[in-house]
Amino acid sequence: MFLCYSAPACKPTSTETAADVRIVNTKPRCEKLGVVEGAGGDAAHAREDALGQAAERGATHILLESAHLDLEDGLTTVVTGRIFGCPPTDEVYPPTGYR
Repeated sequence: MFLCYSAPACKPTSTETAADVRIVNTKPRCEKLGVVEGAGGDAAHAREDALGQAAERGATHILLESAHLDLEDGLTTVVTGRIFGCPPTDEVYPPTGYR
């Protein structure tokens, strides 16, 4: 769970490469930046395409859906992901020692 401790901490960090985007299993409590749709010859390539698009848009986290075949051509694999911009983990509430 991501909650901001102070207003300046609520500013998301930016990413530069697909490897910097963290894949999550649940929706983080961060700023939603939108949706990306990766495409490729298989699920792995479609996922990498989605991660690359997320990085280009400055996302820090992505919630991926299951891969599926494109309904138009039936050959291309598509992966959709909701992307988020989250503050750095050292600026997440509650601060260390909080109970």
